[in-house]
Amino acid sequence: MQTAINRTFICSVVFLDIVEYSRKPVAEQIFFKERLNTLLTEALASVAPNDRIILDTGDGAALSFLGDPEDALYVSLALREALQLPQPPGPELKIRLGINLGPVRLVKDINGQPNIIGDGINVAQRVMGFSEPGQILVSRSFYEVVSCLSEGYGRLFRYEGARTDKHVREHEIYTALATTASLQRTTAASPRTRLPAGGAEVLGKLTQTAAVVTDNLRRKPRLGTGLAVAAILSVAVGLRLARQPAAAPVPPPPSPPQRAAAAPAPAPARAVPPAKPDTSGTPAAAPAKPAPPPARTSAAPAKPKPATRAARTSPVPLADEEPLAEAETVASAPAAATLSLAISPWGEVHIDGRLRGVSPPLRDIELTPGRHRVEIRNANFPPHVEIVDAKAGGRIRIRHKFQN
Repeated sequence: MQTAINRTFICSVVFLDIVEYSRKPVAEQIFFKERLNTLLTEALASVAPNDRIILDTGDGAALSFLGDPEDALYVSLALREALQLPQPPGPELKIRLGINLGPVRLVKDINGQPNIIGDGINVAQRVMGFSEPGQILVSRSFYEVVSCLSEGYGRLFRYEGARTDKHVREHEIYTALATTASLQRTTAASPRTRLPAGGAEVLGKLTQTAAVVTDNLRRKPRLGTGLAVAAILSVAVGLRLARQPAAAPVPPPPSPPQRAAAAPAPAPARAVPPAKPDTSGTPAAAPAKPAPPPARTSAAPAKPKPATRAARTSPVPLADEEPLAEAETVASAPAAATLSLAISPWGEVHIDGRLRGVSPPLRDIELTPGRHRVEIRNANFPPHVEIVDAKAGGRIRIRHKFQN
C-alpha cells in the first residue's frame, strides 16, 4: 500500500452516512458511531485489508475498494440487511448508501495515513445524497461494469433515471434490489465464462488502454473525469462483446447437383409390355397403325406442370433461379451512411434517443438513410444537438468541442 501512494486508481467507492446525525444529541451520536463501527467490521471481514481504504467522514464513512467491484456491492447489501434485523435497545440507526466507480488518487493525510481524493469519491457522495434511508443507489459507471461481470447481475438493479446535484451535474442512477443471498446465488449460477477465441486479445488491448488513460490522468488532471468515464465504458462494452458466445457456423448452401436433386422429379412414364414373338411361321405382317391414345381419366397420371414461384414449397431454390434471388436481395438492401465523430474531450452519442457509445474512442457509426437527431452529451456541459440527413453511401462529419 505504501508503494501506491500518490497514484491514481479506478476503483469502487461506497459512501454512507447516518440519517439526521447532526440533529442528534452527543450521547446518541456516540451510540450511532459505535454501532456503525461494529457493523462495518463484520461486513468487511471477508475483504483483504490491502484491497480497501476506510475513511471516517464524521457522520458516516467512505469505503474504497481497490479490488473486485463485487466487494463494494456485497458490503453495502450486508450493511443494509444488518440494519433490517432487530436492533439493540436504544435509538434506531438508519443509513443511506451510494456506490460509484471512478478515478481516485491515493495520498497521505496530515497524519501520514492513506487517504483518497478525486472524482470517484465525489460522485459517490452525490449519488448517496439522492438515496432514501435504507436505500442503496449506484452510479451508471458502476452498473455498467458490474453488469458485465455476470449475466445475472443486470437483473439485480432498477433504473431510476437522471438526477441533478447542487453543482448542476447530471447523474444516472440505479437502485440495488439484490440481497446478499441473491447475489451469492447469481454468482454461483452465472460463473464468469471463459472468453471465446480472440476475447483475450481484446481484453488485453482494453487493459493497455486503461493503463494509458491512468497515465494521462496524472499528466492532465483537468481531463481526468472525461478520460476516466471513457475508459470505464470502453472496458465495459469490450468485456460484454468479448463474453458473448460465438455464433453457430452457418451451413454452406447445397451444391448445384444437390439442388437439382431437390427439385421435384417428373412422374415416370407408364411402361409398355413387349410384343410377343410370332411363332405361326407366316411372314411377319406390317406393323399396324398405333391406335389413338385413350381419353385421359382421373386414374391416369397427369403430365407434370412446371412449378411457379408462388406455388413452390421447397426451401431450396432451383439452380437456374439463384442469380435472380441474389439480385433481389442486393437490390432490397440500401447502402448505409457513415457518421464520423470528432468530439473533445468526450461525449455520449445519442442517435434518435438511443445511446450508441462514447466518443472517443467511438469514431464511426453506420446510419440508415433518412433524417436523424444526433445528441452529444457531456455531464459537465450543455448537450450539443444536430439534425442530419443521411444519404445512402454518404458520410456525415460532426466536430464539436465542449468548452466553457
